[in-house]
Amino acid sequence: MKINFPSLFQTPLHKYNIFFIFGNEAIVFERAIAFLQKKLSSPLHIQTEKDLLTNSFSQPSLFEDKGEAPSLTLISHVTDKVLKALDQMKNGFFILTSEKARAQSKLVTHFSQSSTSLAIAAYASLLTTSEFEFLVEGMNLPVSFKNLLFKAYQNDYRGLLSVLEKIKLYGDVPEDQYGSFLEASASSSDELTPLIHALLSRDREVTLTYLYATTFDLIPLLRSLSRSFQILFELMPFKGSSKPISWQTLSSPVFFKDQPLYQTALSRWRCEETQVVLETLLSLEKEIKYSSYASPQVSQTLLQFLSP
Repeated sequence: MKINFPSLFQTPLHKYNIFFIFGNEAIVFERAIAFLQKKLSSPLHIQTEKDLLTNSFSQPSLFEDKGEAPSLTLISHVTDKVLKALDQMKNGFFILTSEKARAQSKLVTHFSQSSTSLAIAAYASLLTTSEFEFLVEGMNLPVSFKNLLFKAYQNDYRGLLSVLEKIKLYGDVPEDQYGSFLEASASSSDELTPLIHALLSRDREVTLTYLYATTFDLIPLLRSLSRSFQILFELMPFKGSSKPISWQTLSSPVFFKDQPLYQTALSRWRCEETQVVLETLLSLEKEIKYSSYASPQVSQTLLQFLSP
């Protein structure tokens, strides 16, 4: 079966074990993978096409615990060669991605005609009500507030993730403060990414470069940082543990390409430090809105966290 991305949220996933995502919109790839990972509730394993072709997946053990969730394997940038390994993809779930495959390609034709595969077209797509309801599931937000959030962030997926994390930290939001959560982001995520990565990695030199050589809109920056440090705070129970990180259980999805960054950040921050950062980011946003805080003061505050 072949569907477009918005249809994914009304599709019964239990009928399929292979999900093939194709198209040209990177953020939609991320959205589709995050949805599948959470809905299938299985640990995510990363493989390459070469691994799949050269190393056969082990057969299920007779002593395997039948109560364990089926495995979920992500294989990116697949080519037509992956069709030779279909027999190895009968146990567990598989997410295959290709940015080069198009609607009439051999891969799309095969996976759209297979009864156990779902081909998902990842092209530019506004947030739909179904995807929005999935993201706010369990938050018990007032209907009027949800409607306002949907309108404000329908074309800003990452901005919505950031503001939802802020709402979770804030708790119940009084109606007279709705406006604080509805300001659209003026800076793009791509512009903010290098600075956020530098702060998470506690790289003072790179952070200095981006803070003083680039102009950022402060509110979007603080909201993006809040989301990133909230993820890091949730990961703290795994610090120093040999137990693998359960990425699929996090309240905010982490794209697989960003997972090594958070593993590095986990070794460089303490739980109490992360909590202080989150509290400070909320305080900074308030000061920017209601006082005369400007970029130099925000930069100075952020750099204090990177002091030796």
